[in-house]
Amino acid sequence: MPHEATLIYSTALLRQAVFAFWRRSVGVGFFVALLIASIGLVVLVALGQASWIIGALATVLAVGIGFAAAIYIVHYRNSLRKFRQMDTPRSTFRADESSFTMSSDIGTTTLQWSTVKELWQFQSVWLLLYSKSQFTTLPLACLSPETQAYIVQCVRAAGGKVDG
Repeated sequence: MPHEATLIYSTALLRQAVFAFWRRSVGVGFFVALLIASIGLVVLVALGQASWIIGALATVLAVGIGFAAAIYIVHYRNSLRKFRQMDTPRSTFRADESSFTMSSDIGTTTLQWSTVKELWQFQSVWLLLYSKSQFTTLPLACLSPETQAYIVQCVRAAGGKVDG
């Protein structure tokens, strides 16, 4: 039996989705590494060191911070661009055993469940990940508990990973 829901988007919801994606993609370990590099840099500067290590640590910090910022900015801008193309910030989500369809006033796409590599579950949104950098946002408030359970079942049945 197909499941259908009307998904309602907002800039606040997209911001939450991109931040959740960014936080999980970049990971805590990345920020721990930046913190360690920062502490090392501060200690070396405080000790009066003037060597290539200081330049290397400063470069690692700058590149690391730039990398993390770029991931967020690129995904947020892409999400906003698609959002602003819509006349009404709504789409229809329809799921059956083999595929799901998303339709809005800017287009329609149907994908097999096997294209979903992972389902990331957060408090207000779920993200269907197709690769490490491409995902679809599902506003959780718009999905009934039955539809949520069905999505989890379909992702798992197709070999995708469900990560809460």
